[in-house]
Amino acid sequence: MTPQPGNCPTDEVAAFCARTAGEVAEHAELLIAADWLTEADTAQGRLRGQLPERVLPLGGLL
Repeated sequence: MTPQPGNCPTDEVAAFCARTAGEVAEHAELLIAADWLTEADTAQGRLRGQLPERVLPLGGLL
């Protein structure tokens, strides 16, 4: 299954950033505070979020 934009499996996100899937949820709040995400939801083992305009160009790297 191909992830949809703004909707990535937490285990894949974890592998990308050297974290465990469980740590992705707790770090999502830090990403919001640092303005790397404007919102985030980690329900059902997926990270759903919105990138702010300043980091949109980096979204293609995921």
